[in-house]
Amino acid sequence: MSYCAEIVTYSIATEEAEYLRLRASAIEEVKAAHPDLLAVPFCGRRSDGSWADVWIYRTAEAADAANNDAPNLPHFMTMFAVLRDVSIEALDFPEGAVSPLDDGV
Repeated sequence: MSYCAEIVTYSIATEEAEYLRLRASAIEEVKAAHPDLLAVPFCGRRSDGSWADVWIYRTAEAADAANNDAPNLPHFMTMFAVLRDVSIEALDFPEGAVSPLDDGV
């Protein structure tokens, strides 16, 4: 089985602490609505001030379903409203590509 990872890059138009609070709420909401969201292991700020985030889904179809449902997820939309210059790259990766240091995805 392979997984789908979305690498999301963006900048934020709010304070960092507020963004991280909104992000946590959005992740919980998306996971509740879309159980095939397996992990959102980290986000980080780049040296230029932009951010990168990783969302991992069981399949590309699961990622598409979650993305298409975004307008119905108010916490996600509140978080998304503070993002600027959003770019999403979807990657397919095989189960064997999961780090042996992790307990899985």
